[in-house]
Amino acid sequence: MSRKALIALGVVLVVLGALAFFGQRGQSTAPTAGGAIMPGLQAALNDVAAIKITKAGGETVATIEKHADGWNVAEKGGYSADVTKLRQNLRALAEAKILETKTSNPAFYDKLGVQDIASDKATGLAVSISVPGKDFGTLILGDAKGSKQRYVRRANEAQSYLIDRDPSFPKTAAQWLDPVILDVRGNRVREVTIKHPDGEVVTISKLNPDEMNFDVALVPRGRELLYPGVANVIGNSLRELNLEDVEKADNTPPDKPVQVEFRTFDGLIVRVLGAKRGDDAWVSFTASVDADQVAQNQAAAKAAKPPAAGEADATKPDAAKSPESAAADAGAAKPADAAPADPTAEAQRINARVMAWRYKLATFQYDQMTRRMADLLKPAG
Repeated sequence: MSRKALIALGVVLVVLGALAFFGQRGQSTAPTAGGAIMPGLQAALNDVAAIKITKAGGETVATIEKHADGWNVAEKGGYSADVTKLRQNLRALAEAKILETKTSNPAFYDKLGVQDIASDKATGLAVSISVPGKDFGTLILGDAKGSKQRYVRRANEAQSYLIDRDPSFPKTAAQWLDPVILDVRGNRVREVTIKHPDGEVVTISKLNPDEMNFDVALVPRGRELLYPGVANVIGNSLRELNLEDVEKADNTPPDKPVQVEFRTFDGLIVRVLGAKRGDDAWVSFTASVDADQVAQNQAAAKAAKPPAAGEADATKPDAAKSPESAAADAGAAKPADAAPADPTAEAQRINARVMAWRYKLATFQYDQMTRRMADLLKPAG
C-alpha cells in the first residue's frame, strides 16, 4: 500500500473514531420505556429530607420538610404535613415506569401540561426531591391521562413521557396540611354551651351517654323543636373536625367572637373561640379538665367495682359463699372493662397540637357548632 493510501486510511479512521466518540456523547441518558422515571428513588425514600412543589411563574406551592418532630409545611409556619398524602405521592413517583415516549417539541408541551414552570401559562407542577448526596433533579407533572397515568417531563430535558402512575400533588399549601384538628365523638359529650356576642345563650345536654338525643334548655314558651334530634348536630360538631387552612395564633382576640364550650362525661372540656372574616370562619381551641367530673367518675367507678375474692359484703345474700365461688361468680358476671379514658392526658395532647394556631373551618362546620335557638325551633305561629 502506498504512503498516500496509508495516510488516507489513517484520516478515515480518525474521522470515524471521532464520530463514534461524539455520537456516544450525544446519546441521551434519559430513561427508556419500561424504566423508572426517577431511577434510584425507591431505594432512597427513607432518606428524603424535603420536597418542593412549584407552579406557574416559578411560584412555590409548598416546601415540605422533615424535622425531628415529623414533616412540616414551611409556608404554613411549620404546621404538620399530611404524611399519608406525602407518602402516597412519593411512592407513586418512586414506582412510576415509563409507558411511552411523547413529544420533545416545546411547541406541543401545552398539549400534555408539561410546559416550563417558569412560564406564567404553565399548567403543571414541578416537584424537586431533596435527598442528601443524591440529585433527582426536577420532574414536571403534567396532565393526567385517565385515572392511572400522567404525562411528565424532566425539567432539563426536552423529551416528555407517559408514566404508569398518577401522582396527584396538591396545588395549594393548605392541601398539604394534616387535616385533622381533633376528634370528640358525640356520645362522649354531656353538655354544649354556645354564647353569642349579642348575649344569646344556647345550651344542650344529655343526662347519660346512652340517650339518643340532646335536650335543649330554655325553649321559649309556645315553641317546639324542629324535630327531636335537631341539636345532635351541635353535639357531634367536634367529631373528626378537619381544617381548611391554618395560621399562627396571636394575642389579638377576634372581634365579637362566638364562644362554645363542650363538656364530656369523662371530664374533658374543649373551648372554641370563633368569628367570621367575610365568608371565612376562623376558630381557636383550648382544652382543659373538669376536676369535679373526673372525681365523680372515679368515685362511681370505685363504688361499682366488685369486691375482691375474700372481701364479699356480709350484708349481701351471697356473702356466705366461699371466696373461690364468689370470685368465680364475679369473674363470670363482670368481665374486665376497657381502660377508662384519661381526660388529663387527652387535654394535654390537644393543647400541644392546637394552642399555637388558628384554624379556618368549612362554613357548614362552623355553623353547626354555633347554632342559635331559632335554628332549632319550628317557625313561630
